[in-house]
Amino acid sequence: MASHLHFTTKKSVNKISFGKISLPTANSAQDDVEALADGVDSAQQGFSTFSFKKPEINVSTGVEVTAEEEEMNRVMGFNSFNTTSRNEKVKQLKKSARNFDIKEMTDAIRKAKLQERTEKATNEIPDLDDTLDFDDKGIQEKETDHTTDSNGDEEENDEVSKEDRQLVLSNAISEAKTSKSRRTHSISDDDFTDDEGNSSDDDDETYKQKFPTQLQATFSHSLRPITAFAVEPSATRFATGSLDYEVKLWDFMGLKNGHAFRAFKPCESHVIKNLSYSNNGESLLIISGNSQAKVVNRDGVEILECVKGDQYIVDMARTKGHVASLTGGQFNPKNRESFLTSSEDGTCRLWDVNNPREHKTCVKLRGLSGMKNPATACCFGRDGNQIFAGGLDGCINMWDTRKKLVVPTATIKSAHAKNTDIFSICTSHSGNLVASRGEDAIVNIWDTRSLSKKIWTQGDLGAKYNTTDLTFSPDDRHLLIPTLPGGTTGRDKSEGVKNSELKFLRVKNFSIDETTTMKFPKDILIRVAWNHRINQMFFTFASGSFKISYDLLNSHRGALLCHGQTPKKEKPSQVIEDSSNKVIITPNALPLFKTDKPRNKRREELKARLDPVKSRRPELPITAGTAGRVGTAGSTLSSYVIRNLGMSKSVKDDMDPREAILRYAKEAKDNPIWVTPAYQKTQPKAIFQTDDDEPSEKKRRVI
Repeated sequence: MASHLHFTTKKSVNKISFGKISLPTANSAQDDVEALADGVDSAQQGFSTFSFKKPEINVSTGVEVTAEEEEMNRVMGFNSFNTTSRNEKVKQLKKSARNFDIKEMTDAIRKAKLQERTEKATNEIPDLDDTLDFDDKGIQEKETDHTTDSNGDEEENDEVSKEDRQLVLSNAISEAKTSKSRRTHSISDDDFTDDEGNSSDDDDETYKQKFPTQLQATFSHSLRPITAFAVEPSATRFATGSLDYEVKLWDFMGLKNGHAFRAFKPCESHVIKNLSYSNNGESLLIISGNSQAKVVNRDGVEILECVKGDQYIVDMARTKGHVASLTGGQFNPKNRESFLTSSEDGTCRLWDVNNPREHKTCVKLRGLSGMKNPATACCFGRDGNQIFAGGLDGCINMWDTRKKLVVPTATIKSAHAKNTDIFSICTSHSGNLVASRGEDAIVNIWDTRSLSKKIWTQGDLGAKYNTTDLTFSPDDRHLLIPTLPGGTTGRDKSEGVKNSELKFLRVKNFSIDETTTMKFPKDILIRVAWNHRINQMFFTFASGSFKISYDLLNSHRGALLCHGQTPKKEKPSQVIEDSSNKVIITPNALPLFKTDKPRNKRREELKARLDPVKSRRPELPITAGTAGRVGTAGSTLSSYVIRNLGMSKSVKDDMDPREAILRYAKEAKDNPIWVTPAYQKTQPKAIFQTDDDEPSEKKRRVI
């Protein structure tokens, strides 16, 4: 491609020209050499060349000199500084123009990788001296055919090609020697494909070695089956839920102590059915047996609780929430503020974290006959734009959230047996596959681009608990299927199933490799998860315990943080064991009763001596009072009242009581306290009889 643009101003001298636009090719160096030999610099042929004045050429050096540089040379007193002639520049370009054969380079690297893979089984580094001689000869024979010299100087070009071959071989050998020590922490398609991008059957053994099944660490949640499990996206924490109504939050840093850093019962006496983290790991969705889902933060503090719907409304789309028990739920993998729930009321509802008082969208499941169909499982697509929900009639419906959720976008009819629960629905990481399992002990796989036909189905893969799930490996090469032994369904108590298996279905050819099957002889596997960040697998069991499977070379962080560490031992002074093997905890060992130890015992003893309680000092004898009385005013209630009223003066026994009272008559009249002030405002003025009003003495009657 080439384009010429010319912009001409009023003055024809000032001209701006945009030259050819060309991509660098294998002959770019050769073109530069020829252009320079012809006297044209490659910089003038490039894009955006501004030429207002043609620069002059210094005859002595053969280098172009502008007017500013010529003026500077005249002022500074020198003509050139560290410049090279044109012939020297041409010679340098010729020498630096080397030819490389990409095919031969990739062949050498591929041979080194294959050599390293064959020797990896015996854990020995191959002796590459013979390989060096063989590869050097092979490349020399082919290199001479493809090596060309622009000016016919074959000797110089042979030296360059030999140096290049030595460089390629040295890089290939060093990579082969160091690739054994380098281990990738996550499994990807690039690790198991050749340079052309096609997978090879020779890589199967290498792929199996990357399964994190070397070591297992076991931890206990409770004595009840663990029916819910979720790993944080950052792979720093995870959560477990059980039939004991309890949710526990775990941190990999604290696994060495064997206990969770937070345990709580979010939904009272309702079993925990499912747990799901948001895409940023800050929120945890809890699905229990009641009709209200809860969301807590990563520390277990409640953020919201969904509203409960009105059970007396027939149309479920007009209620604000679910009215029956929940069966499943999941956070949107692309939106941290949206999550999905399904219920036995026959609806799946989309919720917004910012508005828990009402659902955002409601979709209703209908059976083939148009009747109400209870939802038993649900999940999001990997891109968050699809909703998959399974009903009791055995059908699976799919909705596209970018369209109106009136009718399903696609329906998989008779995915499972009618009137049986669909336990789990999951999609692959690429979003092209969707798998389901049900109570009928059948596992199915469909292609999301064409849901009308199953691409794989197999029976006799029973599960005992309705929360038993499926999961894809991080690279979508395998489907992990927890199952019971063949011939058992787990739905009948008379079977007495006590062991389980984990099968790895190879998606490429839909075959189960029995050599990779993991068996658990004394426990029933319920849930399984494989985290791609730390390359570790998690298993939950019916015994109330869970296991973390990891590899010392292919896994990192996670359970490796506590690998080889023992729990912190308790001090002997705090725990005492008797002969009957019963643990007795002394009261003083509890944190509530612990006291700080004194630094100076002498000072503490002196303080305790002055304290009458600690020193147990007896009561001192009574020294107050006279004539056998306890005190001057007595110790009775009446004496206390008299003392506070200001009448604490003692009355002598030989004094007349009338005189003792009249002593205070004048003071009571001048400063009344009790009676007179109480009646000053309510009683009329007192009128007393005087002497003038007294009747005259009766005259004596004279007879």
